[in-house]
Amino acid sequence: MSETSQAGPPANPLAQFIPQRSAGLKLLLVCGLALLMAIPALFVFGVVQDRRMGADRALTEVSQAIGGSQSLLGPVLVLPFSRAPNPARPNDVVYGNAIAFAETGTADADVQVTERKRGIHTIPVFDAHVTFDATFDPGALRAALPEGAEPVWADARLYMGVSDTRGIREAFRVTANGKPVAMEPAPYRYGMDQAYQPVPSSGVSLAGGVIGDLQTAETPIRVTAALRLTGAERFAVGPFAKDTSFSLKSNWDDPSFQGGKLPDSHTASVKGVEGFTASWRVPYLARDIAGAGSNIELSDVTEYNRRDMAVRFMKEVSPYQSVERALKYAAMFIGFVFLAWFLFEVTSGARAHPAQYVLVGLAQSIFYILLLAFAERMGFDGAFLIAAVMTVGLISAYAMSVFRSRAYGLRALGILSGIYGLIYVLMRAESHALLAGALASFAAIALTMYMTRNVDWYGGRKAGAAA
Repeated sequence: MSETSQAGPPANPLAQFIPQRSAGLKLLLVCGLALLMAIPALFVFGVVQDRRMGADRALTEVSQAIGGSQSLLGPVLVLPFSRAPNPARPNDVVYGNAIAFAETGTADADVQVTERKRGIHTIPVFDAHVTFDATFDPGALRAALPEGAEPVWADARLYMGVSDTRGIREAFRVTANGKPVAMEPAPYRYGMDQAYQPVPSSGVSLAGGVIGDLQTAETPIRVTAALRLTGAERFAVGPFAKDTSFSLKSNWDDPSFQGGKLPDSHTASVKGVEGFTASWRVPYLARDIAGAGSNIELSDVTEYNRRDMAVRFMKEVSPYQSVERALKYAAMFIGFVFLAWFLFEVTSGARAHPAQYVLVGLAQSIFYILLLAFAERMGFDGAFLIAAVMTVGLISAYAMSVFRSRAYGLRALGILSGIYGLIYVLMRAESHALLAGALASFAAIALTMYMTRNVDWYGGRKAGAAA
């Protein structure tokens, strides 16, 4: 009796062409995971914004105690007037102010900066001693009156202005031709346009004083003023004269010059000598404001970042700004690390599960939290070093475990160190960040192409191949 064999179910003739381990599909999956892992970085960005708001609140609290940003208006002469524009209707009177700026003016400021703690935040605050010296032509004030105007000499005043009166620490010491001028608060009273307004609108809080014999003065009037005030963040002086010179010295090491006019010259701090000096000059034509006239807007003199000469006393790059800049490249650097892991997987023969890629991506997201937390307390450079060492060490040790090779752990250590070194370079080389990032991305893609040039992306078996 012949022995018969029982055949099982027919084999699938396409089985030999079904991918057993498709590197191409795995690469697509890795790219998708890299994009998904950028989502946690968005949540970190929200945390950065919340912490930045906390720093702003700390600045506001300090400013409420000592004054905030300070913008100063130097001496200016103001003469109210009334006028009947229509002679046929003499009872229809309009009011205005004739204004005369100094012919020449100088300002000198000695600004000493200290730092105050508010919670974990450090706020630079300043104590400024400022002197003004201005020379007026009294004839220019009378010439500024419109035709047919009746001056109100009783309300003529010499005005000076400060943006935040909470910072005034001493009474203004003002003299006119050597005689003291008593300065009093002169609040602007909002009302209808046709109402009598002896105090001009200025954009700052004014103090005014009477100069004796101003109505009959023929010779130049020299005005000197000295004041002391405190504040935080920003200090500025407007071009209060037709030709204005301003000199400033400070013990601060990290000035940021702002305003409509940058300093003509400045010296930075050098080894052993703290602080800086700076000097400005705004000539008449550069100021672009009439030297005298009616209803001139004094706010044009002190307008923020248009004509003023300003210094910002804050750290030029805050930790929040640096972390935000790092987060902008989060997707790219997560992709770099995932590409490195994919190359490890392709070259080692070991398989990494998508869940392991997710863990690596989460570790990189935690890097930004660590960076933010440490940067608030010790500055960006030290925080970056600690956060990077922790993250690189963790992922490298994990790579050694996943790919079961100390060599791959060391490779991961080298590659990740290079990636995080590149992140630091991008954060510090702001003007060249785009170029560096573009070249790094190109190099990463080129390396991936080279390392995978012989990879069977389909992972299938050819027909007739030996079993």
